[in-house]
Amino acid sequence: RRFQADKSIDDSILKDILDSSLRSPSSFNLQPTQIIMVRDTSLKERLAETCMLGPGNQYRTKDAPVLAVFLSDLEVTKRIGRIEKLEKYRRDPNYLNMLPIASSFLAGEGHAALLVKQAATDFLSYQCNKPMPCVEPVQAWSYKNTAILAQTYVLAATSHGLGTCIMEGMDARKVKELLRIPDRYAVPLSIATGYTYLEEGEDSNKQQLPTPRLPIEEVCFDDSFGVPLTFSE
Repeated sequence: RRFQADKSIDDSILKDILDSSLRSPSSFNLQPTQIIMVRDTSLKERLAETCMLGPGNQYRTKDAPVLAVFLSDLEVTKRIGRIEKLEKYRRDPNYLNMLPIASSFLAGEGHAALLVKQAATDFLSYQCNKPMPCVEPVQAWSYKNTAILAQTYVLAATSHGLGTCIMEGMDARKVKELLRIPDRYAVPLSIATGYTYLEEGEDSNKQQLPTPRLPIEEVCFDDSFGVPLTFSE
């Protein structure tokens, strides 16, 4: 995908996209995502030249009027106090009392603590036949939540007639350095956002051929893995 480098996005459209994106669900409503909207031309050029991998990601970063850089919080327990204040009058007090314990347990912060939690939940699940959560590293947990928000961002941008390109081919270490991102955050992806470039004489209403996808029967199953999914005619 290519973008019109000389066509900016109105602030009202960007705000609506972000308002919609921030309505995305997240585990325990901890909302472990920040977004940096890179609009400065010189900064985008520096990102393209020093951080992006491959010519495609480089020219998209330069040409798109906005590069949305998504950050995932790897110290999510630090967000609990803020969320408790937001939900103080909307949640049952019992839920709020258990929120710090449940969320910190499932988020999987700390390597040693993660191993202990995984061993304990595996034992209770297999040996005691009790349903237990699968405790994941905090990076996996936070990335999942960020991915949901990123997809919502893409859908919201599309509803305004914008094109997007999700990119993960970048040197996240250099992105963090250039954008002054604190160590507690990881950078799983960025999304180039703008108006799709059209060749001279190309019809803007012309439907682009969709990129190929695996068929339903290869991806979706009926009740159990590998069982073909059937639909009534």
